[in-house]
Amino acid sequence: MKENTQALYNYLMTNSIDLTDSWMDLRLPKKGSHYSVDASTEIVERIKKQNITYVRVIADSLLQSEEEMRKSVLAWTSQTATDRANSDTSLSEVTEQLRNFRRVYWQYIEMFMETSSVHVTIKQWFQWESTINMTFDFIFESFSRVYMNILTTRLVSQQAVIRDLSAPIIPLSNQVGVLPLIGDIDSIRANCILDSTLTQSLKLGIQSLIIDLSGVPVMDTHVANQIFKVIASLRLVGIVATLSGISPVVAQTAVQLGIDFKDIPTFGSLKQAIKTLQEKEMI
Repeated sequence: MKENTQALYNYLMTNSIDLTDSWMDLRLPKKGSHYSVDASTEIVERIKKQNITYVRVIADSLLQSEEEMRKSVLAWTSQTATDRANSDTSLSEVTEQLRNFRRVYWQYIEMFMETSSVHVTIKQWFQWESTINMTFDFIFESFSRVYMNILTTRLVSQQAVIRDLSAPIIPLSNQVGVLPLIGDIDSIRANCILDSTLTQSLKLGIQSLIIDLSGVPVMDTHVANQIFKVIASLRLVGIVATLSGISPVVAQTAVQLGIDFKDIPTFGSLKQAIKTLQEKEMI
């Protein structure tokens, strides 16, 4: 039985290039896709090289323990999934190609059965089927996991950038920064401002932060509470917060909601706040 398995392994390895070409013959035109029939020569050669290794990874599983197979698969999927994610290839497109390749792979195993003089029992056939399909399944599972981890990491990074851009602190001097808030502030953005402001302030090493609200058209209790949290957090790390640009509408709303700014230095405009800090020689 081992000799039969070795014979199948040798057949798959000998035909790895032909197998890959047969799979690539199934490609269709698809604009911007690395799997498109009109993809660049560089992309085609890279995918062919990866797929020839793919043929070997699956063939190797016939001669490996399950633990060895998983280790080998993870090495391949980590590299290939990273490449596909970086090329912005969708997971659905990858799934389609994995399915096509699986079908071609079994066609070549069928050709081996038809052309080889090796006598294969039903028992051995089912052993091969179990091993190879388990390998294919684990490849898809591990590929999807690596791919999604990459996308999740990228999304978190992008969200961090967006968060900082939605509440950017502009340094006016080594000691003073200004946080211009513009537009409506919902609960999600308010929470982002709380996290981002403290992080940026500590990174810049400022001693005073002007929070300018001139671009904020509406303020409710939740937004006010979040601003108070920002100010309290800054105070805990030794940074003095000042409010500027509270519009008449926001001021009236604050009074109606019972929001009290009496313990916080406030100015009618950013210009007034900056002038006061200049007089203190902080700017």
